Amino acid sequence: MRKNAFQLRLFLVLSIPIIHIKYITAQSTVAFDAGQMFSTYKYTDSLGEIKDFTKNITGCYNLGYQYINHNGLMVRTGIGMRKGGASLVYDGINTNWNTQYTDINLGVGYILNKWKLKPYLSSSFYYAYMLKAEQRLGQNTYDIKKNKSMSDTDYGLYITPGLKLALSNFVSFYAEYKTVLGLKNLEVSTNQKSYNRGFSINLGIAVSIIRYNYVTTK
Repeated sequence: MRKNAFQLRLFLVLSIPIIHIKYITAQSTVAFDAGQMFSTYKYTDSLGEIKDFTKNITGCYNLGYQYINHNGLMVRTGIGMRKGGASLVYDGINTNWNTQYTDINLGVGYILNKWKLKPYLSSSFYYAYMLKAEQRLGQNTYDIKKNKSMSDTDYGLYITPGLKLALSNFVSFYAEYKTVLGLKNLEVSTNQKSYNRGFSINLGIAVSIIRYNYVTTK
């Protein structure tokens, strides 16, 4: 009788599936980055001719928030400041546009969150407001924000591949290549069309402010 009871208990114990406990983590971070901006315009005149602009090399910086869940899905938002513009030699005269924007942005992405070096890709919608803008035509300078010859606002997309290096569970460095695709015609009351274009190479630091630890079983 005791032998049968022991065998029954042994059978019940062996029949219980083996439980694997796995810890998964999501995190919220604040991030700051700065970089070199290479800006230009996609421009078509009233006759449909495309002019080739030379890029302006300027600067930009951003302050942002990121939430990354345990599957690697990423939500990011931020505010930033960037300079823009371009230059063009036309009829022997050098013309240069210099602008400065502040923007807000919101987007989603995916990060391969397996190693210390983590590649990622994100896409964000941005809305920008032009703080100042001037045009230098030869020796003359014009305030094109004041005379309203260019739109005060812009919107478009940021496409951003990058790499993040985890120094610890709480601090990471990252580098990213951010492409600017302006979707709004910046010309005012003309048959011309111009759109912001360019890219920036940014270096930044991200600090985890909240880590969410989940326990799952398998």
